[in-house]
Amino acid sequence: MKLALYGGSFDPPHAGHVAVVTEALKHLQIDQLLIVPASRNPFKELVRAEGNIRYRWLKEIFGSYPKVSISDFEIAQHRSVYTIETVEHFAQSAEKIYLIIGADNLEKLTSWHQFTKLDALVTWVVATRNGVAIPDRMIRLNVDVAISSTDFRTSLGTLGLEAKIEHKILSYYKEHP
Repeated sequence: MKLALYGGSFDPPHAGHVAVVTEALKHLQIDQLLIVPASRNPFKELVRAEGNIRYRWLKEIFGSYPKVSISDFEIAQHRSVYTIETVEHFAQSAEKIYLIIGADNLEKLTSWHQFTKLDALVTWVVATRNGVAIPDRMIRLNVDVAISSTDFRTSLGTLGLEAKIEHKILSYYKEHP
């Protein structure tokens, strides 16, 4: 099986995440794209929405997408899970693993836990962001969407999602400042 993993905090999920998934489905020859929300991101101090809430939002957003599933693997660990752990977990059932990241992660990528081992196990797929250069050896997804979870949490603006789920997410963040 050819598997694409797309991890992150998704705190909250937004149109940029949807664009990444849409582009990945168009350009990668995969059997499944697995979205893996983090319980806690090792590079971030905290998350505003608990993992099970973000998991439900992602299931609602991507529930009708062919080949897309949401995994609670990292959330179930109740701790920060390194990407290498997630990749090794899913590598048991995959012949090839694509790892989807945003270009904003490239600057610190080599500092990720067990990067050399991780680099040997995956084919990197990088979503464009803010004009960051993407190395030629990595697959490029053109998805410059001017929305970020951080900006949303600050401004409580739009997420660019379907109205029902956007209202649900916005209400949550207003109730949990």
